[in-house]
Amino acid sequence: MMPSVPTILMPHEGVQFSVGPFAITSRVLGSQSGGAFELYELSLGAATIDYHVHKTMDETICVVAGEIEFTVAGQKFSRPAGSVAFIPRGVHHGFTNPGPAQATVLILFSPGGNQDEYFRELEHLFAASPLDMDALKALQKKFDQELVPAD
Repeated sequence: MMPSVPTILMPHEGVQFSVGPFAITSRVLGSQSGGAFELYELSLGAATIDYHVHKTMDETICVVAGEIEFTVAGQKFSRPAGSVAFIPRGVHHGFTNPGPAQATVLILFSPGGNQDEYFRELEHLFAASPLDMDALKALQKKFDQELVPAD
């Protein structure tokens, strides 16, 4: 197991990724937490994180600004800033910022799964036009993100 490393970041510090409509900033990498967890800040306009499932990690999402509509196991929940959603591994989920205002969430993955590498590769895929859906599916599978049809 990797040792944990103390990290104190200013508001806009961290590795930044631009993935389509999403601005993602790493706050704590798995390499910093000894693989225990990873924390990311995600800002989005009116956009959706597609319905998906993780098999090896839990996901906790804290709404920092705006309003987010979560879909968890087929149920919809509209939640304002200050709300938290915990989604255990194996549970289908996704979320939407219905807009028009920006929204910001903190996403905690536990245990860590090198999601920074996922976001880095995802950023390159989204920069290409058109988006290679086969490469996207392979990337998602590699990093424990499997898209599923809505319940």
